[in-house]
Amino acid sequence: MNAFAMARKMRLIVISALYLCMSVALARPADNASSSQQIDSFNAVSICGDPEPPPWLYWKRIVHGQPSKELTGFSLELIRAAFDKLGIRTQFIGDYPWKRCLSLVLAGKIDFAMGAYFDEERTKTFAYSIHYFSLTPQVYTLRAANLVFKNIGELKARRGCGMLGASYAYYDLKPEELDLSLGYASLINKLRAKRCDYFVEELEVMNAARVSGQAQFSDDEISHAMATGAKVPAKHLITAKHSKVTALLPVLNEALTHLIQSGEAERIWKKHAGDMPYKP
Repeated sequence: MNAFAMARKMRLIVISALYLCMSVALARPADNASSSQQIDSFNAVSICGDPEPPPWLYWKRIVHGQPSKELTGFSLELIRAAFDKLGIRTQFIGDYPWKRCLSLVLAGKIDFAMGAYFDEERTKTFAYSIHYFSLTPQVYTLRAANLVFKNIGELKARRGCGMLGASYAYYDLKPEELDLSLGYASLINKLRAKRCDYFVEELEVMNAARVSGQAQFSDDEISHAMATGAKVPAKHLITAKHSKVTALLPVLNEALTHLIQSGEAERIWKKHAGDMPYKP
């Protein structure tokens, strides 16, 4: 090979190498570096939730089933695992009722609230993660009343009860349309006293409340049926739209998706919920 041919070959090799480097650089998302820097800027996040009943978030039981001061549950373990993948520590807080939890997140005093349902009105001020658990919407009534609702549109013609701070958008109901209670015991007592004709709740939530003793009633006393026409409620992690931690949501969603698709989320669920089916 003569000198000219050799030089030409070397020039082609250099050009090819440069093109390859440029192709790799262009193929890499432009915001990777800034995204990585944003993640690295967070060492820890705080997350509040309304504990009880199990299995989502609850106080770990000690002697004779008494609650300790340590939080545990499916939601806690799953969300901790997702943030662990990002190298971010988590602090979980269960000392506030749900409405107070949301207000503290909105005020920027706590980073996230977990276990939130999607609500159009709430999206004006909160940003949502993907959902990590789906539930079964139900209507509960006194069996003796023999009430049958063909669809959720018929609920508005009757008096309903609900929980303070909860979202009922899935049932096409607004909190101001319901007689609100602070707990399941009060909710059920209002139904018994006929202050309301029904209350709506998810099957999994009510079953868990019954097992934990928070909701005490028999199937002979109170019946339940599918809330036909209701959207499927699901649990999300949310933060204030103006919060800096919204930058974490895309990568957090990726981590949650991996945990769900790998089967790890279901394993965590069974640890806390036993044979109850996991529905992401």
